[in-house]
Amino acid sequence: MTSTRPSALALAWSGAVIAAAILAGCSSPSSDQSAASPAGTAAPTPTPSAATAAPNTTAAGDYTAFCKANSAAAAAKAGTVGEDIEAVNGQLDAIRALLPLQGVSAEVAAGAQVFEASAVEDLSILAQFPSDSLVSDVGLDPRFLESDAIRNAASDPDYRAFIAWTIQTCGLGG
Repeated sequence: MTSTRPSALALAWSGAVIAAAILAGCSSPSSDQSAASPAGTAAPTPTPSAATAAPNTTAAGDYTAFCKANSAAAAAKAGTVGEDIEAVNGQLDAIRALLPLQGVSAEVAAGAQVFEASAVEDLSILAQFPSDSLVSDVGLDPRFLESDAIRNAASDPDYRAFIAWTIQTCGLGG
């Protein structure tokens, strides 16, 4: 009797890679700020702390670094493990700077937390490979295929809501 688990996990990995490819277009915040909020409502501007606020800081300004980090992380999937580690670290720093995510649905906020945990897990797995290995050569390794990060990409509705929000917020094709 054969198991469908490996093919289902390969499908999940493929879905995660597709999401990364979509995020490759996430180089700058979308110019349509209403697209960043559910149901077409105006996007709320996060309230920055007085100590860190720059003049005229907006939601778009806050998300620019996050969108650029996502773009770099998606592009790094075509490179080496070392490049991917560097890019995922940048992505992790960018999402942590935004957490807790404000002015979004509960699902998107929860998904941002799942995204952070998934990035940490991805880094721990990537660190097990030689830095000059190609990401494409290690991507179907069971350590990835059996990880919570892949399971979340395939099945966690909050994670999927966060990815959809990211695509809306960052726009496609920058």
